[in-house]
Amino acid sequence: MRVTSLRHGARWLYAAMALSVGLMGYEAPAGAQTCGSDYTLKEGESLADIAARAYGSSSQWTLIFYANQDRMGANASMLVPGLSIRIPCLGGQQPATPQAQSAAPHAQSPATPSEPSATPSGDIELSSVVKRIEFLTADGYTPFTDRSLPHGGMITHIVSAEMDLIKEQSGGNFSFNVSWVNDWAAHLNPLLITRAFDAGFPWVKPDCDHPADLSQDAKYRCRKFFFSDPLYEIFTVLFVKSNSTIAFAKDDEVLGKTLCQPAGYSTYELDKGGRNWAKDNKIVLLQPQSIEECFRLLDAGSVNAVVTADLTGKAVIAALGLGDRVKALPRPLAIGTFHVIVPKTHPHASTLLYYINSAAAKLRESGEYDKIVDSHLSRFWSAQDRK
Repeated sequence: MRVTSLRHGARWLYAAMALSVGLMGYEAPAGAQTCGSDYTLKEGESLADIAARAYGSSSQWTLIFYANQDRMGANASMLVPGLSIRIPCLGGQQPATPQAQSAAPHAQSPATPSEPSATPSGDIELSSVVKRIEFLTADGYTPFTDRSLPHGGMITHIVSAEMDLIKEQSGGNFSFNVSWVNDWAAHLNPLLITRAFDAGFPWVKPDCDHPADLSQDAKYRCRKFFFSDPLYEIFTVLFVKSNSTIAFAKDDEVLGKTLCQPAGYSTYELDKGGRNWAKDNKIVLLQPQSIEECFRLLDAGSVNAVVTADLTGKAVIAALGLGDRVKALPRPLAIGTFHVIVPKTHPHASTLLYYINSAAAKLRESGEYDKIVDSHLSRFWSAQDRK
C-alpha cells in the first residue's frame, strides 16, 4: 500500500507496512535519499520505497517507522502525503549535505576525539565533532519515564538537565533530542545497535563480569553496549494479590509459578544470582505489551505475580484502582541501577559517555540532581496519597 491523499481515502499505517513487504526484495542505491534530515511523504510512496532509497534496502523500513512514532503514532496513524518524517542515519552513513550534517546526530569522523580527565568542578571539554545526541526512551515507566509526567519523568529530567549543561557551555553549538518509542523490545535491536539513535535510557546494568550466569538478553546487552555511570538505584519486587500465599521468603516459593513482565523488559533480575528462573524455564513467564496488562492479568488470577520496579508497580496499582487487591512483597527480587547505554560500535561512544558522565558529576556536585529526584518523588507520593 502506498501513500494516498485523504480525498482517496485513509490508509492505516500497519496496513501500509504489511503490504510493503512485497517490496522487500527491491534494492536501490544507498544514499539516494538523504538521511539525517526530515522528508515529506509524497503521493504513492511506501516506507519500503523510502528505506530502499535511504539505505539501499527496503527491508529497513521498520527503522523509519520506529524513529517516527511520535509523528505517525504507534498503532493507527495515517500514512498520507505531506507528513514530515525523520530519516535516521545508520552506522557508517553521513548526511549528504553540509546543512544536514550540522543537524544530524550521526556525522562521522576519522577518529573519536580523546577525552580529558576532567574533574566535576572543571569545564567539560567539548568535541568538535559531536554536535547533537539523539536519546531514546519510552512511556509507561512511572515515575522514571513517561511523557505525561513533568519533564518526562525523573530519569528523562536528569538526562535532559545533564545535556542542558553541555548545551549551555557550548554557547548553542550543541543540541539533543529525546524520542519516545513505546516498544522496549525494539530499542536495543534495531534502533540502538544500528545507530538510528545514539543512546538509550533507562536500562539496568547486568553483572557483566560474570557472563556465564546471565540470560541471553543480558549477555547481549553486556556484549554490545557501554553503560554510563549510575543514574538512580531501583528495587525490583514481586507484586501479588492481597490474599496470595506467596511470601517470597525464599526463592523456591516462586518455582513453577506464572509471572508477568512486559515485552522488551530484561529477564536479568529473574536469573540473577543463579536463580535462572527464566533461563532454565523454572517459571512460566507471560510478556504482554504493557505493565498495565500484567496487573490486569494478576487481578484476574491469570498470573501469580508481576515483576517490576517498586515505584512503577505502585503507580499502576493506584491508577487501576487495585490498591486493596494487590500488594508488593517486602523482599526485593533485585536491587539495581539505571544507566544510559551507548552501542559499542558507535564511532563517538567515548565522547557520548564522557559528556553524560561528566555532566552527571557536575549535576550532583551542584545539588541539582538531588533537587530533581526530590521533586519527582514528592510528586509521586503525593499522587499516591490522593488515590
